[in-house]
Amino acid sequence: MRATFKTITIKSHEQTMLECAGIMDAVMRGENVKPEEPQYTFTSFEAFRKTMTPQRFALLKVIREKRPESIKELAAITNRDMKNISEDVKILLDMDLIEMEKHGKNKAPRLHYDGFRLEVAV
Repeated sequence: MRATFKTITIKSHEQTMLECAGIMDAVMRGENVKPEEPQYTFTSFEAFRKTMTPQRFALLKVIREKRPESIKELAAITNRDMKNISEDVKILLDMDLIEMEKHGKNKAPRLHYDGFRLEVAV
């Protein structure tokens, strides 16, 4: 099975807009534009650092290794408060790094990708 990765980029809003404009121009000229791999963009390294905290990164490892059957079980495994775990899970869901898999009455967090790549524009 091939490993799947999500790309997380750090680049300015202006760089992102220029890239989008280039893609739109190519489409308007009738060129085929190949789809890019999934990515999530931050406008600064500081924004990335505030979002991908050591605790959230540790959650990704726990989800991969322990495969908890619910958010409640994830909180118990990590010995963390349920409210804080829920907030972290929501952010990881928003970044599309995890997904929720139905297990009976529970929803189990699962990794959506094998990993992520960090690309920093300079």
